[in-house]
Amino acid sequence: MHNGDALIVFESDLAVAPHVRSCVDEVRAAGTQIVISHQEADGGQGVPWRLHLGGALTFFTSSGAALVLASASDPCRDVFRLDLALLEFLGLRGCTALLHGTRRFREHGGLLSIEHPRTPVRRVLRHGLVGAHNVRLG
Repeated sequence: MHNGDALIVFESDLAVAPHVRSCVDEVRAAGTQIVISHQEADGGQGVPWRLHLGGALTFFTSSGAALVLASASDPCRDVFRLDLALLEFLGLRGCTALLHGTRRFREHGGLLSIEHPRTPVRRVLRHGLVGAHNVRLG
């Protein structure tokens, strides 16, 4: 894993969603530290309606993360699965990024399903997602 304020996305997800890869490249070029990991993400194969995130979702990575989430969730129709098993740190600004990045998808009836968060991340999610529409914390 990468130390510091870096968001980690996984090659297996980008391989099935080329539009997300181009968004990640744009966000990296704009200065957000995003690392593409070639390690296999836990919790299922890469599919167009699932994204695995690792590393840190902080003040420094939140704006880039929101753009990546918007790109990843845009083509989804029903459920967008966000696997946070490898996310080591989540700040409240990161929760805001989760909500902003999936806003359009959720406003059109889509459900954001947040899966496998670690205990400290789950605590922040419970506080930061209070009252959020169409979000399920699994």
